[in-house]
Amino acid sequence: MIAWTARRGAVALAWLKGLLVAASIVAIALQWTNTRIIILRQNQNPAHPTAPVTYPAFHSMATGLREGRIGQVDLEAFEQYSVLHDPLAPFDRLPAGAAHRWANYYVLDVGYSFIVEAARLAFPSLPDNYLRALALQLVMDAATVAFVCYVFWQWHFLLGLIAGYLYASNGVFYDLVSFAYYYYWDIPLTFFVLGALMLAYRRKAEATSWLSAAGLVLGFGVWLRGSWWPLSLFLAGLAAFSPPLRRKLAAPIVAFAIVATPQVVRSSVARGQLTFTPRAVWHVAMVGLGYYPNPYGLRDQDEAVFNLTKQKYGVSFRYEDYYQHDLAAKKEFLSIWHNDRAFVIRSFVGRLKESVAGSAKSDVLSFIFFQNLTYRLCCLAGLLAMIARGGDKRLLAFASGGMYAIYVVLTCVFYYVGLAYDNVPEVALFVLFMGGLEAVLYLAQTAVIRLGLSPGPARFADADGQPACA
Repeated sequence: MIAWTARRGAVALAWLKGLLVAASIVAIALQWTNTRIIILRQNQNPAHPTAPVTYPAFHSMATGLREGRIGQVDLEAFEQYSVLHDPLAPFDRLPAGAAHRWANYYVLDVGYSFIVEAARLAFPSLPDNYLRALALQLVMDAATVAFVCYVFWQWHFLLGLIAGYLYASNGVFYDLVSFAYYYYWDIPLTFFVLGALMLAYRRKAEATSWLSAAGLVLGFGVWLRGSWWPLSLFLAGLAAFSPPLRRKLAAPIVAFAIVATPQVVRSSVARGQLTFTPRAVWHVAMVGLGYYPNPYGLRDQDEAVFNLTKQKYGVSFRYEDYYQHDLAAKKEFLSIWHNDRAFVIRSFVGRLKESVAGSAKSDVLSFIFFQNLTYRLCCLAGLLAMIARGGDKRLLAFASGGMYAIYVVLTCVFYYVGLAYDNVPEVALFVLFMGGLEAVLYLAQTAVIRLGLSPGPARFADADGQPACA
């Protein structure tokens, strides 16, 4: 009789768990759909669509990929498109017999052109403009929700469901996905890399596969943005210091090198020396100095720096390559540093404080029920809790905390972390916040068991992925 009652109780508990999971999945799907529709209506109103000014360059590069023209833009096609002044106009490739002016594009890293081409092939029924890239982002965003649920499910199924709902509710994530540009793509890349690192630690038999996949993603990341170089080196060093992962690094390093090396070769050939990214960093640094009022006439606008280098150094604007302009911007930046070092330091410290606090002028709330500073304090508590918990949580705490620090500090040296750049750091904060929630839920369940209010064992995994309490 007792055994029969216990079986019935177990069946009922399993049924209730299944019902909870199903209801939660529906809630996550509805929240994701609702937030994405609202933000798309706001940022992509057909009467006033929002398209990045450099998107046509990436679209032009995408059309050249079929001819093996990696990172080349057709200036002739770009100029013909620019005169339309219509972001929704299809970007038509010029016929083969027309005049072309192909030029290597070095202003930004060219990885986004691969994404644009993938979007063009995946959504042929949409107009051949930025809407295809936007559609691909939404598909990737939905896949990222599922991956986030899966990763945190490893600690507890409730935590996985909470993570999915919070991802769908995060203001930074749904804001960035509504703009067709590569700022968004750092989000799924960061989630995948951190998730793969954690799964490699927990599943020793699959460690090489997960780490190799992370290596491929990091290799693509350096095509997308130069900031992935220091992040990749940091993560490789962190894995090398982890005994369970140290012996599994050969294949991931090879995978990373295969994907990343062509980008290094391309950049180095362009600059005549070893170069990891050809993009203009000193131009951005000068724009960053214009964030605060200053006596140098600098403003937080690209045009102000272009005008300065033209008037003072006679540098002509080249759409496809800012190299000479960037050299002039570097000279001006170092001149200001030499003459007014205190201003440069104050500017950096101020931008760093605002970036860490989430109070920059373009920032949005991560969650409507938290002020950004309060949220960051909770994430700091999560970092400490994950370190105390040990195992894969400690590894993930160091990975997330380290990526946050590296990205924010390096970005603030040249610019600041407003909404556009709040991708890698927001993912890192999200992971730390979830780690804090895991610790709270674990302590609550452990307390209930020790008080004798529950006969069952705790279901949260300990540092080695095994049940924490018997």
